[in-house]
Amino acid sequence: MAKKTIDPPIALTNAKIETVTKGTIARGTIVIRSGKIAAVGKSAVVPKGARTINCRGRLVTPGLIDAHSHAGLMEDGFPGDGDTNETSDPITPHMLALDAFKPSDVALTEAALAGVTTIFVTPGSGNLMGGIGAVLKTHAPSLNDQIVVAEAGMKMAMGENPKRVYGHKGAPKTRMAIAAILRKTFADAVAYDKKRRIHAKSKKAAKEPFAADPKLEAVCRVLNGKLPARCHAHRAVDMLTFMRIADKYKFTYCFEHATEAHDILDELVKRKIPVVIGPTMHSRMKVELKHRTFATIPRCVDAGLTVAVTTDHSVLPMERLVVIAALAMREGLSRDDAMKVMTINPAKILGLDKRLGSIERGKDADLVVWPGDPLDIRTKPTDVFIAGRRLDVDPPYIP
Repeated sequence: MAKKTIDPPIALTNAKIETVTKGTIARGTIVIRSGKIAAVGKSAVVPKGARTINCRGRLVTPGLIDAHSHAGLMEDGFPGDGDTNETSDPITPHMLALDAFKPSDVALTEAALAGVTTIFVTPGSGNLMGGIGAVLKTHAPSLNDQIVVAEAGMKMAMGENPKRVYGHKGAPKTRMAIAAILRKTFADAVAYDKKRRIHAKSKKAAKEPFAADPKLEAVCRVLNGKLPARCHAHRAVDMLTFMRIADKYKFTYCFEHATEAHDILDELVKRKIPVVIGPTMHSRMKVELKHRTFATIPRCVDAGLTVAVTTDHSVLPMERLVVIAALAMREGLSRDDAMKVMTINPAKILGLDKRLGSIERGKDADLVVWPGDPLDIRTKPTDVFIAGRRLDVDPPYIP
């Protein structure tokens, strides 16, 4: 059997290192070994035989993270082959985004070249329960290498989108129906879980298999704390309704988009609910966006919430993530927090802050080398490393 080839370590030297969590290091070194950060700091020793990259005059940051994306489901250039929403049924919690993910999506390479190294890929917001999303690297030698967490959160949706998709077919036509259907689904899952537990303790268990329901099995994972809910909601009224439901069933969740979060900060703070805000840059294309403002981002940060920003790709290309953070600085977001909403905060929301989101020993070597401040939109990465692999691709082009 041939021996597995082990790549030599890589050392980024003389770099200004923005760790995000532990301050900035002037003229430091980062050692990459086996896809991880092996050492970081002024005193980090360059291993013998390491491939050395002199980063004098350049800044190194963690890879950027977009905590809400449809990349690979709605493939750029091929909208007719989109797999974002399964519109045959408003309740499809058992579906996996990974089953429709297309690694060939040109948007993934564009994102990687712009420094976005990790994304949460989720089904769309047409359904009340749309399925289970995955955390993926934007570039890797194979799909298996891209997968960080195959099943990372269940998409749910409130408001205008489910009404628009299903209102002409049947229910839900109103916000009341959305809430009622969600409550019934959760109640059915509670009853199903109880029935399953009783069966497991009964004499029938050895002789008669339990009649499993894939939909309710998936919902039980949310109720049992094994899978967080990711709730699409723009308006305050929809967030408040979802909070009432979640208060009853005691499951973990975050809000995605959260356009009117600034109107209900006290309720969000009381429950410590994370928010993934955005994309914000696009027009007020529907009623729910009437009150969209970049000021929502700093207001939520200042209130103490864990805040990430999103492009909602393909609403905006993922490489615009840094532009959203920069524009939020106009409304009072600090420079440090502008970096955090693209790095450590989305990592926390995804439950991956021990692995991603900052430059620390033991974390994935997802690193971006910049010739200037990444929050200056004129700045373009000179090097990107994803899981320790130096990105070596040309910018994609669709004729």
